[in-house]
Amino acid sequence: MEIKIKKIEIEGFILINEINSIDLINKLKNVIKQKVKEVPKNLPKTHVKGEFTGFHSLNSHALYHEFLYLIKEDIKKICKTNFTIEDAWGNVYKKGDEATEHDHGGVDAFCGILYLTEGGPGTYFKEHDLTVEEKIGRYVLFHPILRHSVKPLTENIERVTMAFNNNKIKDWVKYDKIINYAGNKNEF
Repeated sequence: MEIKIKKIEIEGFILINEINSIDLINKLKNVIKQKVKEVPKNLPKTHVKGEFTGFHSLNSHALYHEFLYLIKEDIKKICKTNFTIEDAWGNVYKKGDEATEHDHGGVDAFCGILYLTEGGPGTYFKEHDLTVEEKIGRYVLFHPILRHSVKPLTENIERVTMAFNNNKIKDWVKYDKIINYAGNKNEF
């Protein structure tokens, strides 16, 4: 057996923009805060040291799909193929909560965060040495291999975010549901 190892660099994108639909933002925030209350306490541990709704809790939620539709032009800039929703969930941080450094290496299209509150420490992306400032309605779409973290919340506030992972559609897999916002079969 022969093993060859070579470091390969890839482009790790970050796209930052904002939505101004306060109604959608408030509804998402309320849904997440309610779902957090319903989560069993024995869920697997994650990098988020706070409360979360469970990884698949928002996958089929109409509000998440409405958000994707609103940002579809930005998604097209970073994802040239159709995609499926892998995970969509909410996080609620309180004073002292944080997210330790991690990536989303099992995902192959794009990941994202939507900030539903402001005043938190922001999300730090190590490879870009960039902290995305939290603002209500701001979202960040990023490459899954980018390592990111959130410093411990020092203020006595509530930090609420929605996070999501999406995968490319593989030619060899049959999907029952394909995201289709363009009105055309199997097209976003």
